[in-house]
Amino acid sequence: MDHYSTLGVSKNASEKDIKTAFRKLAAQHHPDKGGDHKKFVEIKEAYETLSNPQKRQMYDQYGTADPRQQRYTSSHFHGENPFEDIFSQMFGNFGHRSQARNNTIQAEVQIELEDVLYGKSIDAEVGFRNGATKLVTINIPKGVYHGSQIRYQGMGDHSNPKAPPGDLIVRVNVRKHHTFKRSEDDLIIDHNISVYDAILGTEIKVTTLDRKTFNVSVPAGSQPDTVLSCKGEGLPNPHNNVRGNLLIKVKVKVPKNLSKKHIRTLADLRDGRI
Repeated sequence: MDHYSTLGVSKNASEKDIKTAFRKLAAQHHPDKGGDHKKFVEIKEAYETLSNPQKRQMYDQYGTADPRQQRYTSSHFHGENPFEDIFSQMFGNFGHRSQARNNTIQAEVQIELEDVLYGKSIDAEVGFRNGATKLVTINIPKGVYHGSQIRYQGMGDHSNPKAPPGDLIVRVNVRKHHTFKRSEDDLIIDHNISVYDAILGTEIKVTTLDRKTFNVSVPAGSQPDTVLSCKGEGLPNPHNNVRGNLLIKVKVKVPKNLSKKHIRTLADLRDGRI
């Protein structure tokens, strides 16, 4: 890991540039504000080294300030802290509040696309830094997006009984569906029709994600990849619960192995003879 790259500064950066870069990145990635804990640890380690002239000189010369150096974790935020002053300036009393709480922990869950439609409760086992585990019930809301991180207050580490429990941050991964694709709150499905149905028009039978079935009219003269919309048959929006649309993409299937009679008829149509 290159400390200069971590902070996004050049090797000739001034002390002020380093401090400014650290402020910006620390505010963005602080775990107690929903940031990435691993990234935050790397940022802190880089700042600790480059903000100290002696350590920076040693790092520039040998590639490390101390071979025995350990990375900080959130459990190091108690007592004297070399970052306390700068955190106090950035977050006010926020830093002191985080010291008084148990750790925030992170977990991942895998759900199906149907779970996005209905919401889901999941019993999951989460682990703490001291090796203990706890079974928690995670309520996944309707309409959740793939990659969303949801904070559950008070469901994190509680190994220190004298401090309030930490929070649990859950990353939600939505598995790919074999039929439907997702675009925000809309669902997309491909439907094959023959070239004759594309020319003449037809009706197709569609089954929604929640297993409702109905007929949809395909207008005469529909072109390949024409999109037909069924309002309100998509996924619920996580903020207002209004459902998106089901978008049906028409795929025109060109027939093979036509008879000579069919080929002559199509040629006559093309050439305007009939």
